[in-house]
Amino acid sequence: MQRVPFNLVEAFGAVVEQGGFARAATVLNMTPSSVSRLVKALEGQLGVRLLNRTTRAMSLTEAGQRFHADSAAALAQLHGACERAAQQAAEPQGTLRVSAPVAFGRSHVVPHLAAFMGRFPQVRLDLLITDRLVDIVAERVHVAIRIGRLDDSTLVARKLLPNRRILAASPDYLARHGMPAGVAELEAHECLVSTVNHDGEVWKLHGAGGERAVRPRGRVRSDNGDAVHRLAVDGMGICFRSAVSLEEDLRAGRLVQVLPGWTGKESGVYAMAPSRPMSPAARALTDFLVERWVARGGAG
Repeated sequence: MQRVPFNLVEAFGAVVEQGGFARAATVLNMTPSSVSRLVKALEGQLGVRLLNRTTRAMSLTEAGQRFHADSAAALAQLHGACERAAQQAAEPQGTLRVSAPVAFGRSHVVPHLAAFMGRFPQVRLDLLITDRLVDIVAERVHVAIRIGRLDDSTLVARKLLPNRRILAASPDYLARHGMPAGVAELEAHECLVSTVNHDGEVWKLHGAGGERAVRPRGRVRSDNGDAVHRLAVDGMGICFRSAVSLEEDLRAGRLVQVLPGWTGKESGVYAMAPSRPMSPAARALTDFLVERWVARGGAG
């Protein structure tokens, strides 16, 4: 005998429990005739009549009584298994693979992870803290924190914070070299060039005068944003970095914004995921980070 489809057994059980086809149809969100066809199909597969039907009443045959007694417990157990699986699917759990840029991850993501793990004890974290552009799909990343404008993509994106790039340098550097009075003077300064994703070729600045493109010059180039950030704090030159990455040092006075009337285009901090909807754990992490950042008055 072929395996009996679950929906046939479920329809029969609903008819018995509800005492008729009409009430069973309401519970199953079907028409009475559809429920009747399913029960007939079940009887056909089993090769036995389960219900006696008349125009006025319905009753179980002896075979129907035995089948209902045997199947009711199995149906209840199966429904319970489905409910438990759905409940677990909605709870943050399992391994969550996360990527974030080095500087931003170190200062704005990692400090909040202990509290996140405490709130969601069923989640395990696998962190990729790197400035390279991670292939989210190929590397099985559940959520990637990215800063800047987004390219066209099939990935799911959620904006977590507004952001834009700014120019910054240490007070020591500015004391030695002077504060640039305009964009043109940047060419005479030591510019710390980040080569990640070709960002160091041209700095595009936007201000009251429109857009100005600057080719930064300097003795230092790096493919690591954290290194550029640290060198700026150490007085080695002017960097062009995301405001959210620099805000802690700006607040502490270790960096000073240069030419505040000239910044990069408005962009953002985004959570990227390979599919919609985000997994419960990925959604919980992004919600948690935004909650913490807002509570502290920014991304810090």
